[in-house]
Amino acid sequence: MAEQTKTKRICVTKGAHGAVLLCDGALYYNSGYKIKVKDTVGAGDAFLASLISQLLRKENPQDAINFACGVGALVAQSEGANPKLSLKDINAFINP
Repeated sequence: MAEQTKTKRICVTKGAHGAVLLCDGALYYNSGYKIKVKDTVGAGDAFLASLISQLLRKENPQDAINFACGVGALVAQSEGANPKLSLKDINAFINP
């Protein structure tokens, strides 16, 4: 797909099983985080916004996919589409 679309970055989300990121020819994987799902509304949007933000900041692609999966999981385990999340909360969640 990357060759056909001449795309250097492709991400495939796998729901509870995390996501895979193809970035400049290398694959990065996050297997997801164990959570108790309360509300999935907004989780995908939060994941994508986090991933794009991290990649635009030139973060390491593995760190970017870990961060995005963490944010998506935190949103899914919260009520409502826009829970308040701090960077401290996100980092504590993905790096216990």
